Amino acid sequence: MATGTESLIRSAIDSLPSRVNIAEHIAPGQYAAEKERIFRRSWLTIGHTQELPHKGSYFVYDVPTFNYSLLVVRGQDDVVRVFHNICRHRGNKLVRDAAGTRPGFACNFHGWSYTTEGKLRLVTDENEFRDCDLSNLDLVPVTSEVWNTFIFVNFEEKPHCTLAEWLGDLYDKYDGYFEPQEMAAAYQTEVNTNWHLGMNGFSEGYHTLYLHKSTARDYQGGKRNPERHRPTIEVFERHYRYSAPGNPDKVFLPGEKVAAKFGRMIIPAFDFDCTGLPPGLNSAGHDFWAFDVVGFYPNFVMLMGNCWHNEMSFWPIDSGRTLVINHGWTYKPKNLGERISRSYFRARVRDVFREDLNTLEAQQMAVSSGAITEVVLSRQEMALRQHFVVTNRMMSEAK
Repeated sequence: MATGTESLIRSAIDSLPSRVNIAEHIAPGQYAAEKERIFRRSWLTIGHTQELPHKGSYFVYDVPTFNYSLLVVRGQDDVVRVFHNICRHRGNKLVRDAAGTRPGFACNFHGWSYTTEGKLRLVTDENEFRDCDLSNLDLVPVTSEVWNTFIFVNFEEKPHCTLAEWLGDLYDKYDGYFEPQEMAAAYQTEVNTNWHLGMNGFSEGYHTLYLHKSTARDYQGGKRNPERHRPTIEVFERHYRYSAPGNPDKVFLPGEKVAAKFGRMIIPAFDFDCTGLPPGLNSAGHDFWAFDVVGFYPNFVMLMGNCWHNEMSFWPIDSGRTLVINHGWTYKPKNLGERISRSYFRARVRDVFREDLNTLEAQQMAVSSGAITEVVLSRQEMALRQHFVVTNRMMSEAK
């Protein structure tokens, strides 16, 4: 068992840098190349199959990095597909509402319509289209794959690797974990920060001693781990995973006591029972495990507890602005008490999230000044160190 303040680092780390030139990574001139060499070549998650419960269910997902609008739909054949949300006639945005269920899609400009499988179904005034092959005007597909309810897309013309190859060692470690949960909270905001800072803003535990001292004052660590070191840290070829330590000495506030009495414990209190969890969670068997943090390069982070998980996507808009999307998923409540309990914990997560975003903007302003170029990183910041190794590799591979 991994206990105390010494982290169990289960990966080769000798090649990971302890100093990173952060100025060059957030420089405005870097962004255009990152879009093509990193984001276009990466597998990127855009939602869950639970968001498409019926045949004909759909949602629209906008990707500001490429100015893409995506139409994600479960066809009448029960297959989930992703298309560019563009009518093939005059380039109008085909679907304007965020989500719903339809038997097909009709453009509000001239009435062209498509099936839920993306096939062109109806061309109005068809006889007047004499110089084009209408049989080749189906919706434009986007390469996609599903992994454990997650819908991933890749924007390369021909992806250089499969999703299984991209996820590597994490691919088969979470079977059955996501299906029982439902979305309980959804936030998004545009933050004045570079995406690198956003993705790596929370990759160690000891910032919570200071940044979250009011909102989540004693939820990690305790007497046996006062620095809130990660019990386990793992870095993979592209991604990372680490465990966060729960606090067995936590003193419950009155509101927390009520929430814990009537529902399952989420942030800032935890149920330490790991029975029935998949092998990817608490992989070292830490006694007072709170949750895992899993980072999928380049822009997706999950906090994963025993009955909940929280997702954060960081979509760059330009070198100094990032769209941050935060979705909270939890167990499905069986009664009013569980629903109220879940709402309490959801509000606490929101407050912690707001503190993190404020810090990212302050960091962007300071680093952009040019007063410093490098940041120094500890053993607790292995995830951040790995991120920039992968970044440099992808930037070099695609030249």
